[in-house]
Amino acid sequence: MSGLKLRYFAPHEIRFFGGSHYLPKGRASGLNTLPPRNLWANMIPVIRAADEAREIMGSPIRILSAYRSPEYNRAVGGARFSRHLQFDALDLAPMNGHVATLHTILKKLRSVGLFTGGIGRYSSFVHLDNRGTNTDW
Repeated sequence: MSGLKLRYFAPHEIRFFGGSHYLPKGRASGLNTLPPRNLWANMIPVIRAADEAREIMGSPIRILSAYRSPEYNRAVGGARFSRHLQFDALDLAPMNGHVATLHTILKKLRSVGLFTGGIGRYSSFVHLDNRGTNTDW
C-alpha cells in the first residue's frame, strides 16, 4: 500500500469486510475474509481512481465494499461473477456531496485513461471495477 502513494485511503479501508459481515445475527455475519494475496494487485487501478476522485471531489469517500469471499458474496446476494470476488471492484459512497458528482468524476477519469472498467451508478453509491472493458450501468 505505501508504494501506491495514496493520499486519502488507508489499508484498513480497503480491507473493510462490508457492513453485513459485522451484523451479529445477519446471514452474512463473519463470512468475509481478506483477499488471497494473488489478487492484491487487481485493486491497484481502482483504488488509484478512487483516490483521484477523492482529490477532485474535495470531500471524503467511503468504501462500502471491496473484496468479497464467495460465501459472503452469496450471503449478500452479490452477482455470481461479481468483480468483488476478484478484488478489482469498489463500492464508493461520497460522504459530502452527491452520487451523481462522484459518478461523473469517475467517468471523466476513465475517459482520460486513468483506468479501464465498469462504472455503475446506484442511489447511494457508485460501483467501480477494473474489468478490462468500459461498461456503464
